[in-house]
Amino acid sequence: MKNVNYRLNIIITVTLLVLINLACGPNIITVTLLVLINLACGPNFVAQVGPTATPTKTPKPPATETSEPTAIVLATATPVPTATPMLATNTPMPSTDTPTVEPTATSTAAEATPTETLTPEPTEAEAVAAPTEPPAAPTDTPEPTAVPQPEVAYKIVHYKVLGEGENNGGIFNKGGQHIIFLTVLDAAGNGINGAVVKDKNGSPFEVVTGDKGPGKAEIQMMFDPYKLYVAADPSGPTTSEVSNAMNTGYPHLPDVVGKLGSLENENSVCPTLEIRCSPPFYNVHFSYEITFQKVQ
Repeated sequence: MKNVNYRLNIIITVTLLVLINLACGPNIITVTLLVLINLACGPNFVAQVGPTATPTKTPKPPATETSEPTAIVLATATPVPTATPMLATNTPMPSTDTPTVEPTATSTAAEATPTETLTPEPTEAEAVAAPTEPPAAPTDTPEPTAVPQPEVAYKIVHYKVLGEGENNGGIFNKGGQHIIFLTVLDAAGNGINGAVVKDKNGSPFEVVTGDKGPGKAEIQMMFDPYKLYVAADPSGPTTSEVSNAMNTGYPHLPDVVGKLGSLENENSVCPTLEIRCSPPFYNVHFSYEITFQKVQ
């Protein structure tokens, strides 16, 4: 029992000294040393040292306050509470680790899916855009506008063989007509008087329109064929298309086929190209109509 009481006295004494040290400052260090001596020498030493502990309050000089660095040594015991927050910080660490992993996985998955779907779409749009370019070529087709421009000033706008039932005087009667009915018109369709028509075969033949009506003339055909064209008009020399050979003896055969009698008539000429269609033709009479019109 004595030992127990002895220990309780020591604990109480140490606790009081610590409280006094905190309240009074660094001068209480001497008291702390006495406590340690009391622990070493026994409980009876406290009563002897007790009165001597009071003189320790006498050192009032401020120089003793310079011993503040020693107080820092005692304060080092305070790191004990700092260990407790370390334990508290350990608990949130696992919670922060788990959420960071989840968003990274979802973000990468989300990024991978849209990039794959977007790449095929633009490639299809480019493929569709390429075939749309060829239609641009047809827009360049205004070139035909240059083609209609005539190469000559006068064109043949009417050409006809007057055969059986059309030629005044018939085709088998020696009194039948063998005339070229010629007309030359301007661009508005009016007859041009004074137009000079010549033979492209090189003969000296020529005729001037106007003596048989506005822009009209008549040419009696003999044995020489004529290939007519307009050589000049009142404005001067001009250009013209040239007719087929026009003549009763040596006509252009496609022009007269089927026009000079039927196949049943033994006197017919060229009912077909294979039957009785070999010139010269002396037993038949026919005429022509031809019209030249100015186009530029």
